[in-house]
Amino acid sequence: MREIDDERFIGQQVKSYRALRGLTQKQLGAKVGKTQGAIAQYERGLRPVTDRAVLYGLAEALQVTVCDLTGQADDKANPDVAAFHAAVPRIEAALMSQGHIDQAGDPAPIERLAIDAQRALKIRMSNDYATLGGILPNLINDLYRHTLDGDELTQRRAHEELTRATFVTALATKGLGYTSLAWNAARATAEAAQTVGDPGGLAAAEFARSQVMLGTAGAVTASLSYSAGGADRLQSELTSPSELELYGMLHLQAALTSAALGKDPGAHIREAVETVRRAGDGSAYELSFGRENVIVWQMSIANELHNSREVVELAKTLNPESIVTNDRRSRYFMELARALAALGNYSAAISALLRAELCSPQQVRTRAIVKELVGHLLRRAQRELTSGELGKLAQRVGAVAA
Repeated sequence: MREIDDERFIGQQVKSYRALRGLTQKQLGAKVGKTQGAIAQYERGLRPVTDRAVLYGLAEALQVTVCDLTGQADDKANPDVAAFHAAVPRIEAALMSQGHIDQAGDPAPIERLAIDAQRALKIRMSNDYATLGGILPNLINDLYRHTLDGDELTQRRAHEELTRATFVTALATKGLGYTSLAWNAARATAEAAQTVGDPGGLAAAEFARSQVMLGTAGAVTASLSYSAGGADRLQSELTSPSELELYGMLHLQAALTSAALGKDPGAHIREAVETVRRAGDGSAYELSFGRENVIVWQMSIANELHNSREVVELAKTLNPESIVTNDRRSRYFMELARALAALGNYSAAISALLRAELCSPQQVRTRAIVKELVGHLLRRAQRELTSGELGKLAQRVGAVAA
């Protein structure tokens, strides 16, 4: 049997912070609505912390960030994201300086920056953080410089492209645990879109804000206000096919946030499904809105509501090979694995995780929920599984020490 000290899971951090705060398991349980036995199981790794409500409750009760428990921002040695972590100070400086930088020479031409902004959206969806980290600082700097010194047409174009560059920054940094930076990037998205009167950019900003809030303990209600509120406020302005895609994404986000709050997400899901018929080809901000993506989001939502069998049934309605992007195909298999593990079908869950990794290795290896799930499977699965592909996967995602 593998030693517990070799493993890495959220419960270990819960135990450390609980001791630091001087709380007993019973006291912590009372704060989050769990029994002492449940807290003990989390801390021993016998029960995974894969539910947002539990994770956020623990973080709030322990007065720490979600990332303190998941270790996202501290995993800077991971070769898949190390280059992006190294670029974070320059990204922060670019957002804060807004073009007022100590730099000789002219900014890159606006036409090239527009290409790079669109390319950055695609790179994020492929989870190529090393390449993305190399693009964003100069892209943001140069776009801001054009907003200061360009002619009127160039300034407008620079603001339009800033909505894309800062949107990418918000989602990428949020996913790696840089919550404050992600929030500032989302705010910059809204400012750029407001400057040029772009309702699609404003919808993208509300989506990014909601995503950041959904990953912040104690702010899930705020997340719902940005997604659902943004959809209601901007509905009459989002009329083009690409803008309708963003409207649909806001409702998917609102459905997921509603589920995290224990509310009925049905109305938001129905609105998203209806919007598919009127929307475009899924290229708006490279979010891949469409029938397949809606089903994948429904799987995530059902998992939040602990409806594991519904997740499996939803998976049967979708051929994963029809999913356009590797990112969404990988998420399909991750959500399926999560449901299968909850149902006790460990072998099938492992197979689904391996297929997810095959689709998008970097996404799987940088997701805290995957690390937590793999660690749980490692402790629960049969011995012959732990010594094979599961053991190797556990090392790749950081669930155990390499």
